[in-house]
Amino acid sequence: MDDGRAKLTPIKYLLVGGAIFAMHFGGSSMIWPMTWGKESGMSVFPAFIGIYLTALFFPLLGYLALSRSRGTFYTMSCKVSPGFGKIFCSIAMLVLGPLFCIPRMSAAAWDAFLQVSGFTPESFVAPLIFSIIYYLITYWFIAQKSDAVDKVSKILFPVLVIAVIAVIGKGIISPLSVQNPKVYTVNAFAYGFKNGYATAELICALVFATIIIDDLKFKGITDEYINSNLIKVGIIGITMLTLTHLGHMIVGSYTGDIFENLRYSALYSAVVLKLWGTVGGAIFNIALLFAALTTAIGLAVATANFFQEITQGKISYKKSAGFTLIISAFVTVLGLSSIVELAAPLLDIVYPAAITMTLFYAFIPGLENRKKLFSSYKVAMIVSFIWGIYEGILTYLKMFNIRLGFLENIYNNVPLSDMGLGWIPITCTAIIIALVSYKKDIKVNYK
Repeated sequence: MDDGRAKLTPIKYLLVGGAIFAMHFGGSSMIWPMTWGKESGMSVFPAFIGIYLTALFFPLLGYLALSRSRGTFYTMSCKVSPGFGKIFCSIAMLVLGPLFCIPRMSAAAWDAFLQVSGFTPESFVAPLIFSIIYYLITYWFIAQKSDAVDKVSKILFPVLVIAVIAVIGKGIISPLSVQNPKVYTVNAFAYGFKNGYATAELICALVFATIIIDDLKFKGITDEYINSNLIKVGIIGITMLTLTHLGHMIVGSYTGDIFENLRYSALYSAVVLKLWGTVGGAIFNIALLFAALTTAIGLAVATANFFQEITQGKISYKKSAGFTLIISAFVTVLGLSSIVELAAPLLDIVYPAAITMTLFYAFIPGLENRKKLFSSYKVAMIVSFIWGIYEGILTYLKMFNIRLGFLENIYNNVPLSDMGLGWIPITCTAIIIALVSYKKDIKVNYK
């Protein structure tokens, strides 16, 4: 560990910021923007503004919120109540970890390999072997928690940057086709807002921040300067992510008259092959594999940290990491479409409360010392989480063709519910009620 210091060198700022970029970039964040661009066409920039708010600006606020809380995602949640914190965070970490986000990364990489190679497996054995190899590599990166960020920033980050610049640079300089009108009926901003919301980048930021804080401490940054350095590297990482999202969306928007029925990994592989030929196929596979690895590494470390924390060390970091990756390997075999269909509603359960937590801590300094506001925070967290559970239950009932008319009617009558954002007016109403329940704002000290 380095001696105590107030700031990093410029190169280390870039490398740690690059690690944040790489962990967020992931297989899905690499693939999705090109599809968003294709579907938006001439409306790519209004769509990008919506994407920016929920997939990029919110995560930046997440780093700010966690730095101001001076805790972790788990300790922030436990401020509502210890029981709430355990339930909410356990669901969130299972979604980010072995049940959804981690296997989604490897499944996307496997799908991309199939698209480029033309290989058609006849059983589950081939994807299972791929998953085992993939997660053994992931475990090598995360086995020693202290150098996981360095491995990502020094090994994976440079490869990602080269591959992404090659694709975006040539795609913008030599557009493949033209921009067509958007293919969806909602306005472009709303489309972008909702799609960015579904990336789960905010929750990733809330858990990645703890990894970065540990790395900053390992690099010798003293406690009093941790928060300012966290914000600096967060800005660097999210700025890189912003540029790549915009670049991929622009490239995708100029595929109007070609690749009409392709989306996600199929679209990305077709674009790269068109731009760079056979070499492009190799670039794409390597880049996507590395992108998926970086996010899987970040999420696996975060998941292992959480279960070590919640069990007070009874489950060690290495055991938790191993269990997480083993479960992820088996879930990966289900395939990308099945993983998204079955597990995505779990994201709807935890995301409203995660946004609520972020906004309160990011915009209200000293939140825990303000009785009225802190009480309204607790109410808002509980209400938004309950609404998320309600929405998740409805989604699963519809998935299995079970209809409960009265529950659906209540949901459909709430403003913004048609966009999946009904929790916003519900939570705002709860906050107002909580605020007017107090006569004055009294400062108290929480230890």
